[in-house]
Amino acid sequence: MDVLVRQNYSPREVAQAETKRAEFRRNRYTSGSAHLDDLIELRKAIILCDSHALKFKPRAAHYELHPAKNMRRVQGNCDVCQEFGAATLFLHESQAVDERRKYDNYRRCSEYAHVVAY
Repeated sequence: MDVLVRQNYSPREVAQAETKRAEFRRNRYTSGSAHLDDLIELRKAIILCDSHALKFKPRAAHYELHPAKNMRRVQGNCDVCQEFGAATLFLHESQAVDERRKYDNYRRCSEYAHVVAY
């Protein structure tokens, strides 16, 4: 696959973008558990099917369910077996704190908001 690059990017920026693009590319030799370990090391969100979610220990990996109750069950490909279907979404602790903060800010703003009709 060719990547189109704007003319004002330096060669270093092009190489950095290429590295970032290839960061999550799995090859056919990468096992599902190795890919999961890579995602945990990079602190990325993880989607797991029901069978793999039962085996996953989120506390040991510093992960937790998504704080929003409507985002805990998602449709997507499992990061281990690549099966599409209903799955569970896990976030790293640092991302979960940010999501909780967003929700709290929204709730606070909606509590003190003024409705203006034109």
